[in-house]
Amino acid sequence: MNITKKNIWVILAFLVPGSLIYIYLVLYPIGQSVVLSTFKWDTLASSRFVGLDNYRSVFASQLFWKSMGNSLVFMVSTTLLQVIFGFTLGYMVYLQMRGYRFYKVVFFVPTVLPSVAVGFIWNYIYSPGMGLLKPFMAAIGQAENYIPPLSSPALALIAVIIAQTWNSCGVQVILFNSGFMNMPHEVIESATIDGASGIKMIYHMVIPLSWDIIKMVIILQTVGALRSFDLVYVMTGGGPNHSTELLPLHLFVNSFQNFNIGYGNVIAIIIFVMAMLLTMGMKKIMYKESIY
Repeated sequence: MNITKKNIWVILAFLVPGSLIYIYLVLYPIGQSVVLSTFKWDTLASSRFVGLDNYRSVFASQLFWKSMGNSLVFMVSTTLLQVIFGFTLGYMVYLQMRGYRFYKVVFFVPTVLPSVAVGFIWNYIYSPGMGLLKPFMAAIGQAENYIPPLSSPALALIAVIIAQTWNSCGVQVILFNSGFMNMPHEVIESATIDGASGIKMIYHMVIPLSWDIIKMVIILQTVGALRSFDLVYVMTGGGPNHSTELLPLHLFVNSFQNFNIGYGNVIAIIIFVMAMLLTMGMKKIMYKESIY
């Protein structure tokens, strides 16, 4: 449509309200966070400008780099697990195996549970006193190797990754299944007639035909994992010995427990920049023209 004097006001009438809402709810908080990151609060009522001192403090902090490492491990692990399980289970549902409607519901149930409830469920499972993990290991003859996962710095992050994967995998199953349902059936039928099946069918047909949904799931899950907070906070609070302290939890501790608001805003900016760079980088790396 050509923009003319006659329709310019109609276009502005549609653009301006949404633009104002976006500026107020998205751009303004980002700008405010940048401003707050240059101040230091001596008390909750008084602050002073310190320039880039908060940035220097963050990058000099060993706890920051530890939480950064934890976040990267958590992000990569949960993304890989959820893409693999989501793709596999979503494909099984797509094939309409016996009882597939029941399994579709079962896979999605953990997703609708509040993160607090999921945290308590997995704390119970891992509990050495009344949990299910210890009796299970005893039943398979490994009782002497049992270590309470949430009490071990080496195992705590793995335990949280498993809980997060269980909690969120249902969304990926639904997304992958919807992507598979949109594949052109005549192409799949032609490939089947030509003898494609099993792994060959998945590698040469299913993955290329559903690449757009695969890319979307990877990007959404990667950015979502970078912002994970509530489940980790409920299960471990960042312990033991900061072994599960992710960047959002590090932000929370410094901003709302230590009242170091400027330091916390620096971490918020870092998370935002990482999310933006990861999104743009993955879109560029995984760019591929749709084949249908």
